[in-house]
Amino acid sequence: MSKDMDALREATKKFYASESSVNEYKGLSGGYGTYAQKGAQASMVRLRFAGGRISKEDLLFIADMIDKYKVSMVHFTTCQAVQLHNVAGNRICDLVQDALDHGIITLGGGGDYPRNVTASPLSGVEKGECFDVLPYAKAAEAYLLPLVDTLKMPRKLKVGFSNSPENETHATFRDLGFMAKENGKFDVYSAGGLGNNPRMGLCVAKDAEPKDILYYIRAMIRTFCKNGNYENRAKARTRYMQETLGEEGYLSAFAAELKGSFDEGGLDIKADIRSVAKEGKGNIAGPCIYEQKQKGLYYVSYHAVGGDPFPAKIRQIYDAIKDMNDVEVRISPDETMYIINCNSEEAAKVAEVTDDGARTLFESSISCVGATICQQGLRDSHGLLVQLVEMSRKAELPDGSLPRVHISGCTSSCGSHQIGVIGFQGSSARNADGPVTAFTVFINGSHIAGKERFGDAVGKMSQDDIPKFLEELGRSVAATGKDYRAWATENTELLMTIVDKYLIKE
Repeated sequence: MSKDMDALREATKKFYASESSVNEYKGLSGGYGTYAQKGAQASMVRLRFAGGRISKEDLLFIADMIDKYKVSMVHFTTCQAVQLHNVAGNRICDLVQDALDHGIITLGGGGDYPRNVTASPLSGVEKGECFDVLPYAKAAEAYLLPLVDTLKMPRKLKVGFSNSPENETHATFRDLGFMAKENGKFDVYSAGGLGNNPRMGLCVAKDAEPKDILYYIRAMIRTFCKNGNYENRAKARTRYMQETLGEEGYLSAFAAELKGSFDEGGLDIKADIRSVAKEGKGNIAGPCIYEQKQKGLYYVSYHAVGGDPFPAKIRQIYDAIKDMNDVEVRISPDETMYIINCNSEEAAKVAEVTDDGARTLFESSISCVGATICQQGLRDSHGLLVQLVEMSRKAELPDGSLPRVHISGCTSSCGSHQIGVIGFQGSSARNADGPVTAFTVFINGSHIAGKERFGDAVGKMSQDDIPKFLEELGRSVAATGKDYRAWATENTELLMTIVDKYLIKE
């Protein structure tokens, strides 16, 4: 990677000397994976990990950087990256350089570039998966990263791989998504995405050979660069090509580029599929401990509230696993950390170290960092989630009475609110007394393959009323002894009656 660090250092110096604007600095710094936080007193950096895979060596590096740069906030993102926040402006460039020297990439973590390639976090170890997609995500990342230096796209490009219909990476509505099938091949989807004007992806190929994935990526890039909107950033995403070209027009344009890509050749891959040789012994059960498909091995689930573990927790986890053979970390698109390939004794030790995580499905809800940190944020999404967790614990709502909710501070959908069973998006609203700190409410979204749907925006709710709404909802569900999904299926009218009770009447 040859991006000029001197340019970043000079731009950072000017910005923190108040000699350039937020937008001017963002236009350059984003390409290096770093942004100034709201208030222009500190910066964050986004570390890329293809498929969310973090080795023990990488985990130690993160822990060392937390100490070295006095990082006071860590965030796991829905694109399986790790963000380090509240870094002093005069030190952020040194942190970016340290990451590059270690081999952790930040370049293209923001800006108009291919973003971190995502993959189902338990690829290779999950029971019931079609096949391990992580090697293909790593091959895609290796192909895309060199383009950060040379490629100028209309805007960012997100590529994802899913190992099962669970579709945690949203492969069927990514800019480019590969959905694994039981026959060992991929169905390929394109031109989808969340945010403003969300779209489901179009199926551009059935039964694609895994060795051919890079031909599809090259075709996607060329289709986007030829037909994407370079003039209007608000419409410079692949999903808008479904409007400008029409669905059939887009499929035709992609097919032409795909043919050219195959004719050009040179991109066949042989995936480095690594089997887990480790053998486990003993049995263990626990609320965050799950069996892998490898006999005798387990993974431990750790979900810090909002995907924000205490910074010191990173070193604690490293210290716990450093001498465990084949154990590594995966970050999930739902902001969960998985520690995989543990035997029963190791799983017990890891579970003890991570026992401060979510206690229920609802506590594992998803939020972006929110308006206190993000320059674009409109509402404090993370602060709302903290309120909701406190409410659920005080109310002693049983596990399952509320679903996992998704909270975004603005329309960008970094909290993937549009596909949540219940979602909230930071919004502006007014009632009879004036402006209200509010969130738009989305109901009945889904990311499951074959059942994908965007939630219905049913109105706006004040932040103060959201905990009251969810408490009443949780108590109503708990009184029936059912979980939320079963209850909601049978009580659609009652659900909407409870929702409507708390909506702002503008």
